[in-house]
Amino acid sequence: MADAARVLVIDDEEAICELIEAVAESAGFSAHSASTPTDIERAIEGRFDLVVLDLSLGDLDGIEVMGRLGSLHRGMPIILVSGADRSLLDTAGRIAAMHKLRVIGTFAKPFSLDVLRSAMLAWAQVSDQAHDPTGPKILVGPDQLLDPECLHLVYQPKVSTTSGEVTGVEALVRWRHPSHGDVSPSVFVALIEGAGRTSELLDAVMNMAARDRTRHRALKSMPDVSVNISVLDLIDEELPRRAQRTLTEAAPAEQWTFEVTETAPITDAAPALSILTRLRLVGFRLAVDDFGTGTSNYERVLAAPFTELKIDRAMVSRLDIEASEPDPIVKSGVEVGHSLGLHVVAEGVETPDQFRMVREIGCDAAQGYLISAPVAPTQIDTALDEWRRRFEFLG
Repeated sequence: MADAARVLVIDDEEAICELIEAVAESAGFSAHSASTPTDIERAIEGRFDLVVLDLSLGDLDGIEVMGRLGSLHRGMPIILVSGADRSLLDTAGRIAAMHKLRVIGTFAKPFSLDVLRSAMLAWAQVSDQAHDPTGPKILVGPDQLLDPECLHLVYQPKVSTTSGEVTGVEALVRWRHPSHGDVSPSVFVALIEGAGRTSELLDAVMNMAARDRTRHRALKSMPDVSVNISVLDLIDEELPRRAQRTLTEAAPAEQWTFEVTETAPITDAAPALSILTRLRLVGFRLAVDDFGTGTSNYERVLAAPFTELKIDRAMVSRLDIEASEPDPIVKSGVEVGHSLGLHVVAEGVETPDQFRMVREIGCDAAQGYLISAPVAPTQIDTALDEWRRRFEFLG
C-alpha cells in the first residue's frame, strides 16, 4: 500500500528478518529488512516510519546502529529485540532514549509474534503519521527559523490518574515550512540550538502562549499551562523579569510551569540555580522534564526548587503488565518525587495498560497519546471530551 507505514527490520539473521517482515505486513505495514553491515548502513539512510532492531548484529552491534539512527533521524520510533538478558535490553532502551529515539517496545528473544504485532498496531493508532523523520531534507535559512508565519503552538493535556480530570496542558512549539509543511520538532529545535537562538525561541513561545491563553476559553480556564525552557537559557539574568512581564498578563504566575529540558549539560550550576529560584520566588512552578534519561539526575532534583517531576516516556515503556512487581527504577523515581513533595507526571502514556500501571505505582498525572495528541487550542475541549469517555472504560 502506498500510504502504509514503512517498517525497517534490522537483524543479522535473514530468517528472523523475513519473519518480522511478515508480521509487519500482516498488520498492514510495508516492510523491508537489512542484515549485513553494508545493507544496514544503506537502509538507515533511507525513508521509514518505524525500526525493529536486534541488538546483536555480528560485525556491528545495535548500540552503534542506535547512535547512527539518532544522528540521522531524531524522534524515530524503535522496537528493540535481543537474546541478551532483560537488564541489558532495558539499558539499551535507555541508551536509545538518550539518542532521542522513541522506544515503543523492548522484547527479549524468544518473543511472541502476536505481542510484536500488537505493539506495532498500538504504535500506529497513536503515531503522528505527518511526522516523517526520514523525509526529504529541508534547507532552512536563518531568517526563517523564528519567522512568526512559521511558528505556532499545540497543547497536550495532562490528566489526574485518579479522577481523569485535566490538570494542565503542555505548550509544544511547531514549525511549518511554507511549502513542505510541518518539520519534525526535534530537527527544528536542533537547528535553533545550533544557531544559539534558544532564548529568542523561548521569548516567542511565551508570547504565543500568553496570546493563546487570552484568546481561547479552554486555555483561560486551564489550571496550568507549561512551557519548555532549555538549560541553555538558565544563564539569562533577565529571564525571570521577561517571563513575569509576558506571562502574567494572561494568567497568574502560579498557573504557569517551566519544564526544564536538558538538551545540553549544565556546565555551571550556580547561575542556573539562581534563575530557577528567582522564577519560583515570582510564583512560577518548575518541572524536571525527561527524568530517568540519565541527565536529569537525583542531585539536580534535590538542588533546585522544583514542584513537578516528569517520568520520561522511555521509563514508562519499561513497565511490563506481566511482571510480578513494578519496575524498580521507575518506582524509585516516583518515590523520590513524592519524598520531595513533587507532583509526579508520567510522560508517553500510550496504552490503557500503561495508564493503569503508572496509576498503580503512584504517578499523580499522566500525559501521552492515550489521553490526547498535541492539539490546537480550539481542539482542546473536544480532545478532553473524548478522553473522559475513554477514561470511563479504564476503571
